[in-house]
Amino acid sequence: MFFLSIFAKSKKVMDVRKSKEVQPNYVNRICAETKMVGDMETQHDMRIDGCFEGNIKTAGRLVIGETGRYKGTVQCKFLDVWGEFVGSVNAYEVVTFKMGAVFDGEVHTEKLMMELGVVFNGTCVMHDSKST
Repeated sequence: MFFLSIFAKSKKVMDVRKSKEVQPNYVNRICAETKMVGDMETQHDMRIDGCFEGNIKTAGRLVIGETGRYKGTVQCKFLDVWGEFVGSVNAYEVVTFKMGAVFDGEVHTEKLMMELGVVFNGTCVMHDSKST
């Protein structure tokens, strides 16, 4: 009990709580064989290897893994898709579709990268960083 009390009051833990910047080692994760329905808002990165249906707003990166399935609306800084994505995304910087990704929806982003083997059914609106 004493050890936990000391750790909870450490400067490092307090600094993380005060900081509003995205922490590189903080990742919200939905594992394979997990299904989630609802809305999520976070300052940290997020990875979906299971199924998620709803809206996501993150100040960081959203990754849809190879086994990931997503349906909804996303607002993020970066989006990387290996799995399936149905819906719309507004990514402030870059959207990347990796080989094997399946996309059906609408993309709004500054930069778009797409590997060979991606199935893209939808629209893309490009904007520059000055207009956001």
